[in-house]
Amino acid sequence: MESGTIAFLTTSHSPFDDRIYFHQARSLAKKNKVVIIASTENVEKVDGNITVSGSDMYSECKKKKIEYFVESLKLFNPQIIICSEPLSVYAASKFKKMSQGHVKIIYDITEWYPSKKNLEGLSFLQSIVAFLKLLVFNLFAGVLCHGFIFGEYYKGLPFRILFPFKKWTLVNYFPDLSYVPYLEPIFKPDRICLGYTGKISVEKGIKNFFKVAETLKNNKPELNIKLKIIGWYLNEHEKTVFEQLCHDAKDLEIEWHGKQSFEEFPKMLSDIDILFDLRKIDLENNHCLAIKVFYYAACGKPVIYSDLKAIKREIDVSNFGYFVKPTDYNIMADYIVKYITDPGLYIQHSREARRLAETNYNWGIIEPRFLDFINMLQA
Repeated sequence: MESGTIAFLTTSHSPFDDRIYFHQARSLAKKNKVVIIASTENVEKVDGNITVSGSDMYSECKKKKIEYFVESLKLFNPQIIICSEPLSVYAASKFKKMSQGHVKIIYDITEWYPSKKNLEGLSFLQSIVAFLKLLVFNLFAGVLCHGFIFGEYYKGLPFRILFPFKKWTLVNYFPDLSYVPYLEPIFKPDRICLGYTGKISVEKGIKNFFKVAETLKNNKPELNIKLKIIGWYLNEHEKTVFEQLCHDAKDLEIEWHGKQSFEEFPKMLSDIDILFDLRKIDLENNHCLAIKVFYYAACGKPVIYSDLKAIKREIDVSNFGYFVKPTDYNIMADYIVKYITDPGLYIQHSREARRLAETNYNWGIIEPRFLDFINMLQA
């Protein structure tokens, strides 16, 4: 069913975010005109049926962002608006009130809101007040929208309970395999490359990652160990911690790359043997799906992951790696040695990871569910 124009609004994601641009928008653009409106960077681009329109409004107040979104929506006059944050839902509702057409608003929930990052730097009392204000605003966004898309089971649970009569669907973060090549691994037992990707911070496990490598080096001093880090830090403190970790790791080869584009990211993983995510196991992380695991699997990369409840609910990592307590450095070093002494196990895990991606965890499986949901709201 062709609906006219479908808009995406985001106040925190890049307009070329993989979920928005490379998956949802491209699927919808097969039969619809699509516009992506973002307040995160200056951009104007037309790609077939997809128009990308963005303005860098990071330092602007919420009122200015809302005005920008409303004026942009007036230009494109969409019938469906898919919003990534509460503020964009509110802006879409303001446009709906002044629109003469039939407009449906969908809230695509992929983050906890409020989350730990929203409360950083606040005192205990300030954090409580901020948490309650942001929580109420998020629930208000739930009132304003006509339906929900949930990226994860646990993040959707509160809205399914509070808004039982609103339509919803679950659209996971599975990759389109056309963007993720698989190369049969060539494993060298005398040399290993360990990988870390994403935000560089203690909370996300960067110290744990270095500790594992140092433990492995102490246990097998003859082994050549390379650390490949593809990521970014958000403040000077995180930068200082990371630089100190690199300085202290004198017996390790370290290769660092900044944030990569969606299309380049899988290519950058090609020479990594094992990928790690050793974030702290706390309430929020335990109910957060670390989405890179699906990309690691698609690339055929064995993984060592913190034993997080949200991941265990979605995918059995034991088929191509190990769940661990993120500070069990000796156990993780032993797992790596197991791969080194048994290359056949490594190849088996690599092939099984790709097989799982091809059979269970790819965009082609969930795309019809996503399109059916949009068509249902258009009707």
